[in-house]
Amino acid sequence: MKDPIRIRMYRVGFGDCFLLSLPVGKGTDGEYRHFVIDCGVHGKGNIGTIERVVENIFEVTGGRLAAVIATHSHQDHISGFSKRFSDFEIGEVWLPWCENPQDELALKWSKKQAELAAALERHFAAQAFAGRAEATTKTREKALAALVNLNSGETALGLLTALRGGAPAAAAAAGLTSNKKALELLRGGFHVGAKVGYFEGGQTLADAAGVTGLEVRVLSPPRDEKFLARMDPPKDQRYLRLDAAGAVVADNALEPFPKKWKMVFDAQNPPPLTVDEEKRLGDFLNDDGLDNLAFALDAAKNNTSLVTLFIYRGHHLLFPGDAQYGNWQFWIDTVGADILPQIDFLKVAHHGSHNAMPKAALENMATGKFAAMVSTQSEPWDSIPRVPLMERLSEQTADKVVRSDWLKLPGAPDPLPETAPPEPAALPAGFTQGELWYDYEIEIL
Repeated sequence: MKDPIRIRMYRVGFGDCFLLSLPVGKGTDGEYRHFVIDCGVHGKGNIGTIERVVENIFEVTGGRLAAVIATHSHQDHISGFSKRFSDFEIGEVWLPWCENPQDELALKWSKKQAELAAALERHFAAQAFAGRAEATTKTREKALAALVNLNSGETALGLLTALRGGAPAAAAAAGLTSNKKALELLRGGFHVGAKVGYFEGGQTLADAAGVTGLEVRVLSPPRDEKFLARMDPPKDQRYLRLDAAGAVVADNALEPFPKKWKMVFDAQNPPPLTVDEEKRLGDFLNDDGLDNLAFALDAAKNNTSLVTLFIYRGHHLLFPGDAQYGNWQFWIDTVGADILPQIDFLKVAHHGSHNAMPKAALENMATGKFAAMVSTQSEPWDSIPRVPLMERLSEQTADKVVRSDWLKLPGAPDPLPETAPPEPAALPAGFTQGELWYDYEIEIL
């Protein structure tokens, strides 16, 4: 029997870390090429396994990786890329175009985000200084957590730490700087001579990372801001529920940019904040729209996710990072929806949240043909994973879906009682459980 394709999903808490192992050569001698796709955990959803996960990756791969892929620069996807990876032999590092320090548009876009994030931090600090009660609300804490995930600055971290009454500032600061350190390592090829590439939607890699016969289609991210700005799907592209009166409603939907925050400018030359914009930020100190703006900045980064389709020996494996609606819409419109029925494996985007994937995308996948894994956890956001989405995902996969939080670990939160799908008595066919992970194997004929 030929060696199978193996996808390993680690339980890191609220974050992502996947190890894709592809059999090479004759396929019967246990020789593999390995890809790490994201390695990170959110500071508020950390269950303390990330270092053990990295050690397992080293053990399984013998310290040799064909490529390291960082889908986007959120803490819950890259904070685990530590100096330990400099002990690996790494062929390539793949990043989205917007992380390229030599890309003019990427630099302008990042500067605009940084200015907004800094202004928001001043807003939160002003509220805390004034002793306003709303500074300690659950919504405010979540908004601050979103800014920390974005790695915006020490003010947001300090306020979040104060709200939580938790870890000392020094320990919390270490979490904040993890994004910066990880990005430096990734952009520098971990100082082991790895070839660093920045990719955008529409590129195709033949014999990718030196693996003969491996085709990788880079489906996203786009460079067009009109797609990057679309975080939440329209109502007809969400999985909805009925309220107590039987009316159809959408759960947990955010309107990230209230009308007063929507501005039109040249996407190729976004200007710095104007005096008027700064004044408007100051005028809205008591406005919940600023909380939504914090979430929007966080979501915009999700939409820059590197979406990769691995095609190997007749199998199609889709890894969409945390792609949200505009990201999906871009590649479905430009590459074509004909890819969807061919999918054999799906890494569920954005931890299974309400904007993880458009309804049309899941409905166009072939029922019972594919399996799915979702790295998820109800802490720090109890609205994740989205129940109607997960229920439909179970139906479309014919119950071949596994959640990372089914794996019981000391101190780690269990799934909420009314979440979906419920943990089965036995794992679906093709799945096995390890100490810190679930494996899914695909047989090669």
